[in-house]
Amino acid sequence: MRSILQPLAVALAGTLIAASPLMAQSAMRAADARPGATPAATAGEKAADPATPTAIGGGGGLIVGGIEVDVAGKSAIEARLNGWREAQREAWPALWSRMSGLAAESAPRLSDSALDSMVSAIEIEREQIGPTRYVARLAVIFDRGRASSYLGRFSNLVTSPPYLLLPVLQDAATRMAHEPDSPWLQAWARLRAGESPIDYIRIQPTPGDTILLNAWAAQRRHLFLWQALVDRYQVADVMIPELILERSWAGGPATGLLIVRFGPTGRELGRVRISHPSGDIAALADRAVREADRIYVAELRAGKLLPDPELVNLDGDMTGLEDSGPLIGGTDVAAPLVLRVRVATPDDQALQFFQRSIAGTPGVSAVRVQSLALGGESMLDISTSLDTAALRLALDARGLRLDGNLLRRRVAGEAPLAPALPEAALPGLGDQPGEDMIEESPAPQAGRPRSLLPGGGA
Repeated sequence: MRSILQPLAVALAGTLIAASPLMAQSAMRAADARPGATPAATAGEKAADPATPTAIGGGGGLIVGGIEVDVAGKSAIEARLNGWREAQREAWPALWSRMSGLAAESAPRLSDSALDSMVSAIEIEREQIGPTRYVARLAVIFDRGRASSYLGRFSNLVTSPPYLLLPVLQDAATRMAHEPDSPWLQAWARLRAGESPIDYIRIQPTPGDTILLNAWAAQRRHLFLWQALVDRYQVADVMIPELILERSWAGGPATGLLIVRFGPTGRELGRVRISHPSGDIAALADRAVREADRIYVAELRAGKLLPDPELVNLDGDMTGLEDSGPLIGGTDVAAPLVLRVRVATPDDQALQFFQRSIAGTPGVSAVRVQSLALGGESMLDISTSLDTAALRLALDARGLRLDGNLLRRRVAGEAPLAPALPEAALPGLGDQPGEDMIEESPAPQAGRPRSLLPGGGA
């Protein structure tokens, strides 16, 4: 830590003591943009943007963020150094509690020199610098190797499988998920990977992802579509933290209700009400992110954050695996037939009925949604090892009627399809079905064996 702070203190010592607050803040930003350089050397360069987190030091590690400090000093430099040291003292108990699962008060008491040896960087999230006062929100980055000697048996952090994050925000009558202007989505993007044992999969949404992962998807209880999303993003399950904003008036106090859910069924893990007196939505969202992460981590430690087994291999048929290999000494097995059909889907229950009925049909290996139109007609792809005629009979046995490429329910009173007769049993070839297909061979003459050669030779 001292190696990080010393060049900055030397570079700014002669300037900030007698400088005005505005000049002091400008010089500090210039030093942040280029550590180790004097303000004169960076006068022609662009100062660091205070809205953008600036990393001082380097390297990834165990991160504890969102630490608020408000300290004073004899000068701007001393106030800033005091703020950084205060952040280290507050970050260590938080790190101990996160790694061990124990209370922060049980953390070992460490000296400032021991904390300096563990801290590899300090990241400035927001700061305000005065002549003798320093107000900031900081993130402290601990070196994993050095911190492990103080963490002991808690140094090996248990991590979760990858989970898809679907943050839902409700602001008045508007519901958003992966829309770029969502402050709830932006708050989750500010959460660093080293701050939590949960492996959150936060995607950079394309226009197609914005449609697939919209706010309506959080209320969807359709396992087939969730399985397709899990397979698309290569995750184990889905996390759905929902934040409902309530504003008193424009620019006034704001309140948020955080509902933490997990899995495609939306299993609720907890609720937290968060308020901010000045109506800073970004600060409220950042606090809600940490509350949601705390609930998810607690569930992970309790062994309750397990992936839904129904999301894996929903459309697989394990009974058909024994005959799926190539024939020995022959040709490979033919590729399955993929038949695209139209089904009427007035609601989600109708789509589930068709998918479950088709998936349970003998000879069908998979059924996938090609296009979804609730209130109209959806397209389904059926993968089967049967031909079209055999598939039509198999579906009919399940109460479904396939007319061309239209699949519908068999109406009451409609007779089921008759099974196809074998060619040997087709009528019209004799007086009785199959009579002319039977050929009687004459009995061999006594004492003389019948020849099997052409022409009947002996």
